[in-house]
Amino acid sequence: MKDEINIFEFTEAFPDEASCIAYLEKSRWQDGNPVSPFGGGEAYRISGPGFYKCKKTRQTFTVRHGTIFEESRLPLKKWFFALFLLHSLKKGISSIQLAKYLGVTQKTAWFMLQRIRYAVEHKEFKKPLSGTDESDENYMGGRRSGVRGRGAVGKTPVMKILQRESDIRWEAVSNVKTRTVSPILRETFTIGSALMTDEFCIYPGIARHGYGHKVANHGTGEYANGDARTNNFEGFLSHLKRGIKDVYIQVSRKHLKKYCKEYESCFNRRHISDFVRLQKWFGFCFGRLTLGKLTAQ
Repeated sequence: MKDEINIFEFTEAFPDEASCIAYLEKSRWQDGNPVSPFGGGEAYRISGPGFYKCKKTRQTFTVRHGTIFEESRLPLKKWFFALFLLHSLKKGISSIQLAKYLGVTQKTAWFMLQRIRYAVEHKEFKKPLSGTDESDENYMGGRRSGVRGRGAVGKTPVMKILQRESDIRWEAVSNVKTRTVSPILRETFTIGSALMTDEFCIYPGIARHGYGHKVANHGTGEYANGDARTNNFEGFLSHLKRGIKDVYIQVSRKHLKKYCKEYESCFNRRHISDFVRLQKWFGFCFGRLTLGKLTAQ
């Protein structure tokens, strides 16, 4: 299959449920031998496409078991089409629009999109950042437009973290206190990285953990101090804000993290084609997200 296909070619490549099952089987078990989710032993196919039985426990399971598709009543053909749209449209797609395309309710479409975003939250989907890095904060949402800066009422703080000329990370956080931010930075950067920030008080302590640290003092009008600057976020930040404003209209504080991860994943894989990015996504589609767990978060 080509690395880049259009919507017509996609519908030809996945015309029915059997073609989707075959593709998911190949993504999960590249050698063609199904692996049992009940202990990881051997399994074999039984009657019906996508059905298997564990040789050891004799339990049956489907190709969806252990993935975000588990227990979904929707055919995989609709799931695949939703995935194709989300990976092809640069600003994403709203649940209302997806519901119209798939012939499902808005609630079902919203749950589908949240499951898809859940996959890119996994730690395995990203590698630690190194080299010269930048970190800054941004504040999103809130009831009053035009209000900016730390402490703005109703807004959600989002940590912006990047490795220059490489990947970016977005982390929606409850607050921007040192005890909240420091573990995120230490988990994101490899020891020895050089971190460029502004003068905010949450950053100086990071040097004690083996990281270099340089500061551009924004409070005095200094926006670059040699290598110390944090202006590489601006292009991606405007893309994120426009996408949320134009497509999703409003995102709750509870679920903002998932939307940030969606845009983060798209940006970090911007140098590959949409379809290749979709193929890579299938390597991380494991883990079941129930509606109860999602709404309780």
